[in-house]
Amino acid sequence: MNMNNPESAARKAQSNMMRLGLVAVAMAGVIAFYVLTGRVDLNEPVELTARVTQPATWTESGPLTLGVAVTLANNTEEPLPLSLASQCDIFRWFLTDEDQNLVQSQRSDEPCVDLPMQGNLEAKHNISGEFTLTLDPARVKPGDYILFMRYWGHEHREPVTID
Repeated sequence: MNMNNPESAARKAQSNMMRLGLVAVAMAGVIAFYVLTGRVDLNEPVELTARVTQPATWTESGPLTLGVAVTLANNTEEPLPLSLASQCDIFRWFLTDEDQNLVQSQRSDEPCVDLPMQGNLEAKHNISGEFTLTLDPARVKPGDYILFMRYWGHEHREPVTID
């Protein structure tokens, strides 16, 4: 085979491209098989998700509230130990603008029982909580923000648009 022959070089390149294509299809098939049969779990081992709602529109005169529903999921095969120094730390939050400048944080004078908390989140289970955040309309105006939250020691950021 003469490499100076353009037809020979084209056949060789075509053959190599065909092999590469078959290898790519085979790899995609193997990955799809393992994902679809459940042998590969694409979830994070421990996942915190949140859903934020704004029940009323922003007004200058009244407080603004946000409803926050959080879910901590243990996607592992082992129980997840949960431990906090204080019950007051089960859910903590603060709000920043898009440049991550602090706008408002959780007040520390909110009532709670200051007792240590310990427990386990069983394998393949989750726990949820619903919280109401009261925002100061003098600090929070309509626009885009980032809500940083911690639930049972696990952190999550959620983009929030105030209407």
